[in-house]
Amino acid sequence: MKNNSLAMIATISLALSLASMIGYIDPAVCEASQSQGFITCTEAANQHIWAAIGLATFGIVTLVLGTLRNRRLAKKAKEGN
Repeated sequence: MKNNSLAMIATISLALSLASMIGYIDPAVCEASQSQGFITCTEAANQHIWAAIGLATFGIVTLVLGTLRNRRLAKKAKEGN
């Protein structure tokens, strides 16, 4: 069994992206106080969306690049034998 840490990190990133959208705060139904020291509901919603996009992008790009790299290495190994 081969240890593929990069694939594990990408999978965790995709899971966190999904979790970020599950924890999404809809600004239309948010009842938080609009105090100066705290974040507003709209800002929290935007952060959730951007975090989900960033994590999903990282996860997908990492998995695709890792797959392409492994195919290239397997092809080189096959040609070398």
